[in-house]
Order: sequence, then structure tokens, then C-alpha cells
Amino acid sequence: MLALSLLAIGFLLIDPFMLERARTLTSPTREFFRFVTDLGRSHWMLIPTAAVIVFAVIMRRQHLGFRNAAGYKLIIQTAGFAFVSIAGAGLVSTLFKNILGRARPKLYDTVGHFEFQFFAFDSDYVSIPSGHATAIFALATVIAIFWPRGRLLLYTIAAWIALSRVLIGVHYFTDVVLGAILGITFPYLVRDRFAARRWLFEYAPDGGYRLRAPRMQVWLGWPEGVRRSQDGTAKRPEKAAGRQVSLMARLGGA
Repeated sequence: MLALSLLAIGFLLIDPFMLERARTLTSPTREFFRFVTDLGRSHWMLIPTAAVIVFAVIMRRQHLGFRNAAGYKLIIQTAGFAFVSIAGAGLVSTLFKNILGRARPKLYDTVGHFEFQFFAFDSDYVSIPSGHATAIFALATVIAIFWPRGRLLLYTIAAWIALSRVLIGVHYFTDVVLGAILGITFPYLVRDRFAARRWLFEYAPDGGYRLRAPRMQVWLGWPEGVRRSQDGTAKRPEKAAGRQVSLMARLGGA
């Protein structure tokens, strides 16, 4: 109920307010944010990561040996994690856009800000969620998973890039917020699937996740001891249950 209430406030109050403020910006300011908003395009994120994957696969076949194979495997899995996280989030965003069919802000004067045409498949009705916001927050989350100490900086940059979509009048504020939520959530789902297969990540002994590459952990400045990402605190259910059974057995034996 709280989430729905906040969403309703965003639709009813914040969206029209932010659109009116965006329309008052000067031309130089709008041009600056048009430059900023291009940083949220997924092309410059996906093309390099795909190129790295292809390059590493080719080089792995050319350079035989255990160490070389392990190194190229790490590169492939790291770039693959980034690619799947960003591309996957983008695909989900595109799916929601066409299903929900919210009118873009340029139609505000004719249909208002609460106009939806489900399954419209029209470029004027693909406002929510923001694809740029989804992509840039997915990238920020991917980097933050590897570099937890940089989260504040990464999400601040992502927030400004996402907000530029509102300031140039192509998205509403709630479009950006929902895009950001999707962009943050999807990489963690991908990480969980990778960890289940022991690709790049693994479950830490006392809960959470950690990289399977110790040298990368050190290079990224992860803390000593059991190195793990700062957000993962939930233990795997089966491991936790196993510990409980072991403890009960010990108490019974005593």
C-alpha cells in the first residue's frame, strides 16, 4: 500500500510538476542535458562488452594452457555478466514499454500525463519505464557489485543521467524511477543465477556472494577475511538448514 501510494503521488503530483519545470529551462541548459542523456544509451555499453567476449573466446582458442584458459574464462564471464545484466534489463524494459503504452510528455497538452494505451506498439506510447534509466542504472549496479565502495558515486552519476530524460522532456519522473528500479534489480537476479552455476560468483560460507577470483577481490579492494559484496547478507536456505541440523545433532549427542 505504501509503494502504491508513493507511485500515485508520483503520477498525480510529481510528474506534471517536473514537466512544467523542465519546460522553463533555457535552450543552452537543455542542450547540455541532451548531451548528458546520450550517456544512457545502451549501445556504448553492449557493443564493447560483446566485443570483449568475442575477443576473449578467440584468444582462448589460440593460447592453450591452464593459466591462459582460466584468465580468458574470467574475462568472458565478467563481460558476459555485464552484457546479460544490461541487455536483459533493456529487453524487460522494452517489453513493459509496449505492454503499458504510456503517452510521452510531448502529448501532455492533448491527452494529459495519465494516458495509457496497452499494447499500442507506438513510439509515442512507450514512456514507461525509461530505457535510458534502466540501462545506466544496470551498468552502475554491475560496477557496484564488483566495486562496492564506489556505489555512492556510481548511483549519483546514474541518477543525473536518468534525470536528464525528464529535463529534456522525453520522460516523466515516474518513468525514470521505475526504470532505475528495474536497472538495479535485474543485475542482482543475474548474479544469483551466475552464483548458482559458479560462474564468476559463488555463495559465501556465511551468506551473501563473493567473486571466485581472489586476485580480482584484492585488486578491487574487497575487505580481508571472507570477501563478499556489501549487500548480500541472506544465507542460502539449504546451507542454513544444514547448519541447524548439525547443531541439533551435536546438542543431542551431548
